[in-house]
Amino acid sequence: MRLARVPLSAATCVGLWLIGVCPTVRVSPASAQAPAEPAAAAPEDAGGALAARLAELEAELAAQRAELEQLKAAGPSAQSGAELAALISQQEQGGAVAEAIDEPLLRAYGFADVGIQRMWADPEIAGYISESDKTTFVLGNMNVYLDAQPSSDVRLLAEVRFGLSPNGAMLRPSGGLATGAAVDTSVTDPSAANSGFTSLRWAGVVPQRAHIDWTPSDAFNVRTGLFLTPYGIWNVDHGTPTRIMVSEPLFLSSQLIPNQLIGVEVYGTAQLLPWTIGYHVHVSNGRTLGQIDFSDSKAIGGRVFVSTRYPYALKIGISGYMGDSENIPAVPATRRVTMKMHEYAFSADLSLDIGKLRIRSEFVASWIMYEDGKRALLFGLPMADAMRIGTYLMLAYQLPWWGIEPLLMCEFLRVPVPRVIPIGEGLFMPAVGINVYFTPTTMLRTQFAVAHGFDFGADAIDPQGFGYQAVARLITAF
Repeated sequence: MRLARVPLSAATCVGLWLIGVCPTVRVSPASAQAPAEPAAAAPEDAGGALAARLAELEAELAAQRAELEQLKAAGPSAQSGAELAALISQQEQGGAVAEAIDEPLLRAYGFADVGIQRMWADPEIAGYISESDKTTFVLGNMNVYLDAQPSSDVRLLAEVRFGLSPNGAMLRPSGGLATGAAVDTSVTDPSAANSGFTSLRWAGVVPQRAHIDWTPSDAFNVRTGLFLTPYGIWNVDHGTPTRIMVSEPLFLSSQLIPNQLIGVEVYGTAQLLPWTIGYHVHVSNGRTLGQIDFSDSKAIGGRVFVSTRYPYALKIGISGYMGDSENIPAVPATRRVTMKMHEYAFSADLSLDIGKLRIRSEFVASWIMYEDGKRALLFGLPMADAMRIGTYLMLAYQLPWWGIEPLLMCEFLRVPVPRVIPIGEGLFMPAVGINVYFTPTTMLRTQFAVAHGFDFGADAIDPQGFGYQAVARLITAF
C-alpha cells in the first residue's frame, strides 16, 4: 500500500502567509465572535513562537517517520490495518507529510533440503533397482516461489524447482521404468576464459506450477495456467517443510492421478460455522506425453472438502478425475495414433489433529482402459487394462522434548506391470521415522522403510525379496 503525501490547502497557505507577514493578527475560533485584542507581543516574539511551533511539528513528523520505518522493517505481517489507519489519521490531523510505504511488486520465497540416503534390496530383486544402492549424499529440492499481485484481485504464482538433474539420471520413456546408462550432461563452456579446458554440467529447471489467479471473493475464484491437481493432502502442499514424512506417498510418485495439469480451475470456500466448505472444478489437457494435447476431448475433475477446527482440526475431502490421453508421433505426411487410453480416478483423504497427534490418510483408485491396437508398451510388452490402487495411513506425535516427532506409516500400492519383474502386482511398505524441529522453519526428517511385493491375481506369482530405504533430509524454508 502507498501512503500519498498530504497537500497543504490554499487556506492553510494563506493563513501561514498572514502569520508571517502580519504577526499581530491572531487566528483563532474566537475571532469570529469577539473583537481582536491588541497585540501583546512584539513581532520578533511572534516569530519565535512560530518557529517553536514548526520545530514541534518537525519533531512529531520525525517520530511518525520512525514509526513508519519500524512498521516497514517488520514486514507485511506487522502492518495491520488498524495501525496504518491510525498513523494516516495522525499524519492528516497534524498536517505532516507521510512517507511512502512500497509493497514489493514481486516476492520470492521457497524451501530447500539436502541429505543422505540409501536404497538397497535382497539379491533376488537387487538388479531391478535402477539407482545406486550405496549410501550417498544428495541435493534434494531447491524450490523458489515467485509471487506477484499487480492488483488487489489478480495474482501470479510460479514455483520452480532447481536441481542437478538430468545429469546422472536415467531415461524413463513414456513413464516406464528407468533403464539404460545414466545421462552425462558434461559440455564445454565456450564463454570461459580458458574454454578449451573448462567444462560444466548443465542442470535442470523444473516448473512445478505457473498460473494466474483472479480472486474477486472467497466463494468464486478462477485460476488458469499450469497448476497442481487439487486432490488429496500432499499433492498441492508438496513442500518438504509442510509434508510430515520424508518420502512422498507411492501413489503420488506413480501419478495414479496426474500431478500437474494445464487448463482452467474454478475454486472457492464458504463458511458454515464451525465448518468451512470448499470446492475445486477444473478443465484441462489432462495427462499428456508432452506440453500439448492431441485430443479435443478435454479432461475434467473436481474436489470438495469440509474442514473445522472445533473440537479438533479436521479436514475430509473427495476428488475425481476423468480424461483421455493420446500419442501421435511426428512422422512426415502421416498422423497415426499409436497410443490411446481412457482413465477415471477417485480419491478420498482424511486429516485429523488431536492435540499433538497428527493423523493423515489418503486413498486413490484409478482405472486405465486402452483402445485395441493402441496400447502403451513396457519392455516391448503391451500394457493391459487395469485398476490401480494406492493408500497409506500415517500417525505422528510431537513429544514435549526438543521438538522430536516420531511417526509410523504404512503404504499399499497396486500398479500391475508385466510379470517380468518378480515383485507381483504391487507393494506393501511399512515405515518408521523421526522428525526434529529446530525452529519453525528448519527441521530434520528421517525415515526407514521396508517394501515387499504381493500378488492376489488369478495367475499370481510368488514375490521375491525385500527392498529397503533409509533417508534423512535437513530442510529449511525461506
